Amino acid sequence: MRKLEGGCYCGNIGIQLETEKPFSELVPRACDCDFCTMNGAKWLSHPDAKLEIEIQNEAAINLFEQGSMTARFWLCQRCGVLACVTADVEGERRAAVNVNALNARGEFPPPMSVSPKELSKAEKSARWQDVWIRGVTVKDCWDVGL
Repeated sequence: MRKLEGGCYCGNIGIQLETEKPFSELVPRACDCDFCTMNGAKWLSHPDAKLEIEIQNEAAINLFEQGSMTARFWLCQRCGVLACVTADVEGERRAAVNVNALNARGEFPPPMSVSPKELSKAEKSARWQDVWIRGVTVKDCWDVGL
């Protein structure tokens, strides 16, 4: 398993992604919706990967929903970094990671363009079920001193 680490700039959101796929086979996706375009997000996922999201101060996290209101974008309120996106699909949490929030962000192929904004809510959920990370864990580590 390869382990990729990253998170937001200030360290409030930490992410650890584990995958057996070589970096060269993990092609990020550049969503053309206004939100992802404005944030420069490039999404990386593989259904067999595992993701751990660790939060240092829950009060400084913004879980932003837009579009179909089915996915939650994890933004740090302190440094503004968009780290990942999650959605609950058929009772299972799925996720994708913003490549720009990974320490190894320069080791991936150029992103391919995708256009999920043209998909219905049901079509989005079906796509996420096929391509997003299945093994998602969220660790809350409340620390009021941050």
